[in-house]
Amino acid sequence: MFRPLLWGLKWDALDVEKDREDIIVAGINEGTLAHWRWLMETYGKDTIRQTLTCRLETEFYPESRNLAQVIFSIPHLRHAR
Repeated sequence: MFRPLLWGLKWDALDVEKDREDIIVAGINEGTLAHWRWLMETYGKDTIRQTLTCRLETEFYPESRNLAQVIFSIPHLRHAR
């Protein structure tokens, strides 16, 4: 179900652990409720929270960012590297 979201990655070489950050960012930005559930079941809230706090605020759509901040209890995301 993630294939349309990860069009920029080679699907055959995709590794759930190695490509974790790309999968999480794509799922948060473009995913449906089913994608979000899969992310939480696969990685857990702590791993997702840690990944999101390492990324820039501008990497996320405002609506997705706001929802992720509420669901994963993230007070703020980074503004600069």
